[in-house]
Amino acid sequence: MKRWYGSLHARLMISLGSGWVLLVVALLGSSWYLGRDITRETLFTHMEYQAELIARDIEQDVEKRLQALSGLRGQIDAPLPPAPEASLQQLLTYNTGLLAYFDALVVINRDGTLVGEWPTEGRLGLNVAQREYFQHLLHTRRSYVSEPFTGLVTNEPLVMFAVPLVDDELQFQGMVGGMVRVLGDNFLGRLQRLRLGQEGFAGLGTASGTILVHRNPELILRPLPGAEVNPWIALATLGWEGAAEGQMLDGTQALQAYRQLWLPDWIVGVYLPEQEAYAAFDRLWWILWLIGGGVLLISLPTLWLFLQMLLQPVRRFAIQIDAITRGEQERLKANTPLSELRSVATRFNALLRSLERNRNDLVRRQAYLDAVLDSSPSGIALSDLIGDVIYVNQALQSMTGYAAESLRGKRWQESIHPDDRDALLESRLQAIAHHRSFENQYRCIRADGQQIWLESHASPIKNEAGQYQGYINTFRDITERKNQEEKHRWAALHDGLTHLLNRRGFDQVMDAALQRWQEHQQQSALLLIDLDHFKPVNDNLGHDMGDLWLQGIADILRQQAGQQGTPARQGGDEFALLLKDCDKHQAEVIAESIRQAVEQLVISGSEQYRVTTSIGISDFLPDDSHVTALIKRADEACYAAKAAGRNCIILAD
Repeated sequence: MKRWYGSLHARLMISLGSGWVLLVVALLGSSWYLGRDITRETLFTHMEYQAELIARDIEQDVEKRLQALSGLRGQIDAPLPPAPEASLQQLLTYNTGLLAYFDALVVINRDGTLVGEWPTEGRLGLNVAQREYFQHLLHTRRSYVSEPFTGLVTNEPLVMFAVPLVDDELQFQGMVGGMVRVLGDNFLGRLQRLRLGQEGFAGLGTASGTILVHRNPELILRPLPGAEVNPWIALATLGWEGAAEGQMLDGTQALQAYRQLWLPDWIVGVYLPEQEAYAAFDRLWWILWLIGGGVLLISLPTLWLFLQMLLQPVRRFAIQIDAITRGEQERLKANTPLSELRSVATRFNALLRSLERNRNDLVRRQAYLDAVLDSSPSGIALSDLIGDVIYVNQALQSMTGYAAESLRGKRWQESIHPDDRDALLESRLQAIAHHRSFENQYRCIRADGQQIWLESHASPIKNEAGQYQGYINTFRDITERKNQEEKHRWAALHDGLTHLLNRRGFDQVMDAALQRWQEHQQQSALLLIDLDHFKPVNDNLGHDMGDLWLQGIADILRQQAGQQGTPARQGGDEFALLLKDCDKHQAEVIAESIRQAVEQLVISGSEQYRVTTSIGISDFLPDDSHVTALIKRADEACYAAKAAGRNCIILAD
């Protein structure tokens, strides 16, 4: 086997055959990658379009229902009676046509008592003052689509469409509502039964994080999965729209697309399992592999026979060279019609004559040079006038892990870190063009994959006539020094306990946010977070337990900040969070998530303690010329949160 591999025929066969196999594999592999990528982008476009159509239809359905309720509201006089009346029942009966939009119509007075219902299902007289939809209308006096809830009478998931009733002085007098069963024969039920292909489906959730429509009815009214399960859903609840690949609730990978429904504050999601999405493409890919395998089975034996015929004259040359090596023959005889081989024989014979003359001198010079350069503890390389390396000493080989052959010519450039390569080579070429000395510091990728820092110094070499012959390059490993510098830079900007930015690092982020605001009107929101009831933890359980609490709260800030925000520890029990592309009202949603997460945080060993947060929020104003104005407003809001009883959020004026 070893002897066979040593033949030129075998090596050419292996090289050309391997190249041919690699080419076929590369073509098939690249076609798979590009085809799958194109397929994915096409599917993304289709799914985004599908989600857009569904969202548009639902928006229209919601708007029609709210308009219908507004029309019914115009037929009802305020104020409403304190108890059910026949006149209201008669009015609702006259509007039976609205049951095409709703499963039930209700009228509720300002005290929350249900004084009208059609069809009658036993709700009359119920008090729903504590229901989320009633409280919302009581405080906003605006049409509203409620969070999904379980009906008191039907015990099934419902959604309330509601419009407020107000008197001439715009005082709240009650509401008119239409209830829709989530699993009923309506637009929600149709969406629940909708299928895309075999396994694809559409779902609906609320921006507050509740599943409204899902192909699995058991999941309705349950919370949406968190970012650790599906980060795309978490982003969608914050207003993101788009398509991505991710994990569904059952663990299956699927293509997903999301669209926002701003009127009801819902999110529509479209899902298609990857196995189904790529099924047709995968079948085509396997067919291509079978074709490629057939091509290889036919072409490789043909290539073997062709090379065997082509290399017959070379085999005869090899026999003569062996005879010359043994001293049985003095010169190479080119008994071949090929002019190329005759030219090779002529040059080979000339080489034999000069070889003996140069061998002794070359051996002597090389031995001297190796002895001098290998005795140096520094890495040394000799390069010619165009920068190609012609010699490296043992120290440089040990430093980089590469053999000398791997560093000669321009191959040494492959060891330069890609981010440093262009700048380093440009500076070297400029220095070489002007025959100047030059120094560089750059990252080198060793043969074992390890990254090191090298400091190189190159000086031009002249002969006795003053002519430039090349450069001598010396190298020194400065990795340890660079690592120490990086550690010092990181420590100067970060808090050692929580690994969040410290006050100095956060100031730099704040200055950059102010510059974006002044130059591009790009808004940012600042959250100043002060911990409540943290001192008892520190005083009673010690600083080690207090540190665990601080680290846990820092993890919450990192999670809630995502890609949009930058958290920091200002010192002690004070934290801060800067949110890009976000005003204070949008930031309030994230602040509430932080407040709830900290309130629910439990650290082992301190279960009897609870730490809460007082949060002040501010954003930039047009006349802000320094970040201190933003910080002052957030700080005042934070103090106001403390004064308001703690564990709350205050927005700066």
